[in-house]
Amino acid sequence: MTRFYGCLIVIGCVSLAGCRSAAPAHQRLLVFPVPPDQPRIQFLTTFNGADGVTGKTTPFEDFILGEERQAGRVMNKPYGVAARDGVVYVCDTKAIALCRLDFKNRTYALLGTRGPGRLRKPINIAIDSLGYKFVADPVRKEIVVFGPDDRYVKAFAIPEPCRPVDVAVYQDELFVLDNDESCRILVLDRTTGKVLRSFGEPGGGPGQFKIPNSLCVDADGYLYVSDTHNWRIQKLTRDGTPVWQKGMAGYHLGQFGRPRGIRAAPNGVIYVVDGATEIVQMFDTDGHTLMYFGGPGNTPGALVLPASLAVDASSLPYFKQYIHPDFKAEYLLFVASQYGKHLISVYAFGSFPKGYRFSAGQIAELPKAPPEKGIGDVSGKPEPVESPHSGLVPPQPGDTPPPKRDAPATGKPDAP
Repeated sequence: MTRFYGCLIVIGCVSLAGCRSAAPAHQRLLVFPVPPDQPRIQFLTTFNGADGVTGKTTPFEDFILGEERQAGRVMNKPYGVAARDGVVYVCDTKAIALCRLDFKNRTYALLGTRGPGRLRKPINIAIDSLGYKFVADPVRKEIVVFGPDDRYVKAFAIPEPCRPVDVAVYQDELFVLDNDESCRILVLDRTTGKVLRSFGEPGGGPGQFKIPNSLCVDADGYLYVSDTHNWRIQKLTRDGTPVWQKGMAGYHLGQFGRPRGIRAAPNGVIYVVDGATEIVQMFDTDGHTLMYFGGPGNTPGALVLPASLAVDASSLPYFKQYIHPDFKAEYLLFVASQYGKHLISVYAFGSFPKGYRFSAGQIAELPKAPPEKGIGDVSGKPEPVESPHSGLVPPQPGDTPPPKRDAPATGKPDAP
């Protein structure tokens, strides 16, 4: 794993001069890293709601549907996201619903808006191999379960004190991240919801957490946790034994301003959303830093207060039109921004053929940002602090939009 991805670190290790030629120069590509390094991530598209799936409505349809119906077609404040076979599920913390975007059948719907399955504050979602959806809802203090047909099935209560903010599935077990004052991980039976074991406690040592934000399980059954206010990520066994810790406060690769959503890809890459620097960092299973993608801004491909992401290979056929014909995509990445013009950004992980040659002017780049808004030189720059209104620590779901960067730092440390 480490040997394979060692070439991905952004240090200009692979030249793309070769015999194959690219598509016409007018097809500008946003890729990470940019040539002459070997691109491994291609930005594809963005969507904000129903229009990105079903197409825009006509003025007559707008008149017939009315303002209230139209409002339900737009996502408000995405947080957790998951995808399976062309269907993308987004936890909308402001609309208080699970948005269902079906790119296979071109439909859009809202789940969890009424009845016993009504959500109170959906934060994160996981989908198992059978198509069951598990939604972490800290206001209900439950994991709410929807079936393969998207109908409500049941809810698993989390013992007090509780604040479930993320959930992961591995075989017959659910791993629930509880970031109340106990800072623990609960392991539930996937079918009954019975608590099987728990581990973790507040603190800064191995296996301890300080307002953790997200967790995931890789293909080998190891846990990864975004230990947010310790500015690090941790790898644990399924019984809570620490394996390694990675990170510190800062703006360099391998450091964090605010680590949030964390997910594992089929090839072993660990993706970590940083809500402060507004990028996604990539690591291998040994904790080595690989590269990053994204960046701050309101242009397509950039991120605004990103919260989480999803990794999915089964939805590739439904986004094929956006993928460069010479880019061999292995899986898709859906990244949720809480604000901005482009709420869900879609990227593909893959590669161009060895020795691929790009045309002059074919590669697009995101606008440059100040170092404190992204990865860059931090000489003489202050490191991130815990204040939720410093401009470096984004607000969490339910908070007000951030003030200007020069606003004074006030308030208590935040939590999702």
